[in-house]
Amino acid sequence: YFVSQASPLRKVHIRGQLRLSGAVGGGIFEWGYTSGGFTADSKIDGGIEFGSQQQYCTRNCEIGDDALYQHGAWSNVLIGSKGVYKSEPQEMGKQTIIESTERIAEKPYIVYDESESKYYLMIPRVQVAKQGISWETCCSDHVDKVDFENVYVAEEGISTAAVINAKLDEGKHVILTPGIYKISEPIVVGKSNAVILGLGMATVQQADDASFMDSLIFVKDDLQGVRIAGLMVQGGEAGSNALIQWGTHCRQVVQHPGFLYDIFCRIGGDRDASMPEVKTNKMVLINSSNVIGDNLWLWRADHELPKNVGVTDSRHKVFNALEVNGDDVIMYGLFAEHTLGNQTVWNGENGKTFFYQCELPYDVKQQNFGDQGYAGYVVAEHVQTHTLRGGGVYSYFRDHEVHCHCGFRAPECRSGINLLNIFTVYLNGNGGINHVLNLQGDKCSSETQGVPHFLSYFPMAQA
Repeated sequence: YFVSQASPLRKVHIRGQLRLSGAVGGGIFEWGYTSGGFTADSKIDGGIEFGSQQQYCTRNCEIGDDALYQHGAWSNVLIGSKGVYKSEPQEMGKQTIIESTERIAEKPYIVYDESESKYYLMIPRVQVAKQGISWETCCSDHVDKVDFENVYVAEEGISTAAVINAKLDEGKHVILTPGIYKISEPIVVGKSNAVILGLGMATVQQADDASFMDSLIFVKDDLQGVRIAGLMVQGGEAGSNALIQWGTHCRQVVQHPGFLYDIFCRIGGDRDASMPEVKTNKMVLINSSNVIGDNLWLWRADHELPKNVGVTDSRHKVFNALEVNGDDVIMYGLFAEHTLGNQTVWNGENGKTFFYQCELPYDVKQQNFGDQGYAGYVVAEHVQTHTLRGGGVYSYFRDHEVHCHCGFRAPECRSGINLLNIFTVYLNGNGGINHVLNLQGDKCSSETQGVPHFLSYFPMAQA
């Protein structure tokens, strides 16, 4: 299974070994497009061979008694997964092992009951301190079973945002069948426990004739248990403040978390340079508290169809991949790439990220990126508590020489700020990253190509 971002494996049983890289036919990609990926709630009897995967996130998986997790290039993060990781003496990378998943509800799914000739939407319940898979011992106490009488099945070209919103207002869950849903007004979630589930890379896209939008998908304040899953969300020509916005404030404590699963945001890439550019200010904006992300890939294009030509001159503008203002937000498997400002900005308290992969933009200049002090992951100075486990920021300034000050920024001399196994690495191009974290860590440049620079641990004692 030689894949990268936006190709997750979930809820599978592999009666053999899972190989995540291998020969695919020669040339530059002889070992596959293996720059990182995500597997969750799966059982792999023969273990996992990460191979040349740069980074990989494995959440709540199990392997056979005699099997192993092994290899990988720079960083593997195993969250709540059972089995043994085999380290090799010559490995450059590090493994980050989190014994259990703090809070998670598995992604909703659909089943067909042959005895009743009916489809059901299955909505797993929240589990805490979870280890291993959910489905071998799953019972009715762990999942809510919803008759499709309470589900609206949307179709491309028929189901407008207004139609979808009307169904959500009726209290129905929404399934988006495969297609591109071009919208001129936001999809608005206004009821607790609503589910929006996309199938087959269902895509929500701002229509080219739409006006500026605050967001394409909006979740209202103080809702409980909302689930949004399996969507590609793309910007449009008029632009937006965000592609997905969850709430406007974090004043109320939300007891039951909301979830984002397999959310892939894209600015550019699907149109060539002769077409108008698309834009947004940020891809995902989380203002509410107690929201959990489970595999998000937030990507500004570095290349465009149809000829795989590189995007240049900061075309397709987006400044942040993720901005978090709510408290108690968790990310399992966060991928953020190529935006024109700070890739991830965290302003909320008690935030936690387990696995982070970030590549800085290819086409910026020193004046509009390096001199602005932008970084791959930024924890705001006022934040008292934050956790990051297993994160990498990559340098590939393709078009101009850019020297980025640091890959990560976070408050120092604060015991609640805890970063483990973070690194920077130079891939190619010009310039580099001067430090890993603030003023700490060595410079990555052409002299250290392909070698990760780690800060293994960063709990700062109170001054």
